[in-house]
Amino acid sequence: MSKFFYLYIANTRITPLPGRNSWEIKIPGPILLCCYLILRFSYSLSFFVTLHLVLIFVFKMSATFQPRVCRTAERKLEIIKYAEEHGNCKAANYYKCSESSVRDWRKIKSVLQAMPKQKRARRGGKVKWPDVEEELVIWIKSLRARAKAAKVSTVLIRMEAEKIAIAKGYTNFLGGPAWCNKFMRRNGLSIRTVTTTGQSLPPGWEEKVASFHHFVNEKKNGIQLCQLANMDEVPMCFDSPDSRTVEFKGVEDVAIRTTGHEKSSFSLILCVTAEGNKLPPMVIFKRKTIPKEEFPRGIVVYANEKGWNNTEMMTEWLDKVWRRRPGGFFKTKSLLILDSATCHKTDEVKNAIKKHSDIAMIPGGLTKKLQPLDLTVNKSFKSKIRRKWEDWMVKDEEHTFTKNNKQRRASYSLVCKWIVDCWKEITPECIKNGFRKSGIQTYDGMDTIMEEETREIDMGEDEEFELDGGEIVVDLNIEHISVFDEATDEDI
Repeated sequence: MSKFFYLYIANTRITPLPGRNSWEIKIPGPILLCCYLILRFSYSLSFFVTLHLVLIFVFKMSATFQPRVCRTAERKLEIIKYAEEHGNCKAANYYKCSESSVRDWRKIKSVLQAMPKQKRARRGGKVKWPDVEEELVIWIKSLRARAKAAKVSTVLIRMEAEKIAIAKGYTNFLGGPAWCNKFMRRNGLSIRTVTTTGQSLPPGWEEKVASFHHFVNEKKNGIQLCQLANMDEVPMCFDSPDSRTVEFKGVEDVAIRTTGHEKSSFSLILCVTAEGNKLPPMVIFKRKTIPKEEFPRGIVVYANEKGWNNTEMMTEWLDKVWRRRPGGFFKTKSLLILDSATCHKTDEVKNAIKKHSDIAMIPGGLTKKLQPLDLTVNKSFKSKIRRKWEDWMVKDEEHTFTKNNKQRRASYSLVCKWIVDCWKEITPECIKNGFRKSGIQTYDGMDTIMEEETREIDMGEDEEFELDGGEIVVDLNIEHISVFDEATDEDI
C-alpha cells in the first residue's frame, strides 16, 4: 500500500497558471482509482467513508486551487477592461476571481483610476464632517491664491477647522494632528518647500509689464546690445550655509558648522549687458573704512556704516563702473535698466545717469518678471559663492582661530576673490537667457542661446580723480578702490 501512496505523491503536479494569481493541482486518474480500491478493501467502513470524502474533495480541487489574492488597482483595472470586452463571467474565469468582485470593481472604476497603481485596498471610513472639509479646502485655496500666497501651516488648518465646526454646530469635532494628516491626504495637500519668497504681484501687473516692454522697445532703438544693461544690488553674507545636508538615518541632531557670521552682511552691485558681457562687480562692506588688504583684480571695493547701496554709493558706481564701460567714454547711446529702489529714484542719481545714458525704471513689485539679473544670474551666482564657502569650510588648514578657539570668518580679500572667480563663471548664455525671459530682448531663431567666450572688458589705463577734497586713487588694472584723506593720509 505504501507503494501506491508513493506513486500518488510522486505523480501529483502543482503548477502556477500563466498570467493569473492561482495554481493548478493535477492528480492522474489511475492513481486516484488505485488508492480508492486499496482503501476500500483494507480498512473499516467508517475509516473508508472518511477517506472517501477526502478523496472526493481532492478530486474536485484537482482542477484548480485558488488562494485568496489582494490585487492592485492596476490589476483590477486590467480585469475591468477585459470584462468590458468579453463580459464579467469570462473575466472571472480567466483571472480566477469571483464574478461578484468583477461587478463591484466595475462600479468603482473611477475610484480605482484615481488611486495609486500599486495600492491594493481602499481602507478608511467615510468622512465624518464633509461640509467642514469642503469649506476648509475653499479657505486654503483663497489663502494660496496667486494674489495672496500666504503661508498655511497644519496648526493654522486645525484652528480654522475648529472655527468652521463650531459655526456649523458640531460639538463632537476632533481636529487633531491625525485628522489633519488624513484631511490633507484626501484633498491632495502636502507640505511643500517654498520656491519663491517676496511680495505678490501688484494688481494689473499684466498691463504694467506690457507698458514697460513698449517703453523699452522705443528707447532701445539704435542701441547696441553691449549698451543695453541691467544693474541690481545683491545682499550677501560671509557665511552661506545650506538648509540641507547628508546625514545617517536616525540621527537626531543634524548640525552644520559655521563661523557664526550668517547674519554679517554686505552688498554687491552687479551689472550685465544684453550681449552677455559683465561689468566689474562693486562690493560695499559694512564698516567705516576700506579694509587694508590686497584685493584681487576685477572688483571695486567700498565701505559704509550700513553696508548697503545709497545715493553716494550709487554715484560712485556710475563714475567708477558704468561710465568706464566699453563705449562709455564716448557717451555712446545706451539704456540702463534699474529696479525701483529708493537710491535709484533720487534726483541726484537720475541726473547723473542721464549724463551718460537713458533710464528704464522697472515698476515696483515686478522685478521677478522684468529684471534679467533676478531671473537667471543672481541665483546661479549665489550658488557658486555657496560652493566656494563650503569648500573653504572643509579645508581646516586655511582657517585661523581666536584665543577662545573660535574660527574666524573668511577675510575680505578672500571673499572678494570668491566674487571675482564666481563672476567669471557666469556665462553669456545665462545672461542672455535672463534678457530673453524678461521679454526685454529677443535673439533671432534661438530659444537656447549657445555658450560663447566671455568678453573681457578692457578698463583702460590708470587714472586719478578728485572728489570732495580727498584723492581717490583708482588702479583700473587692479580694479579696486582705496579712499584716502589728504590731511591724515589714512583710510577714511
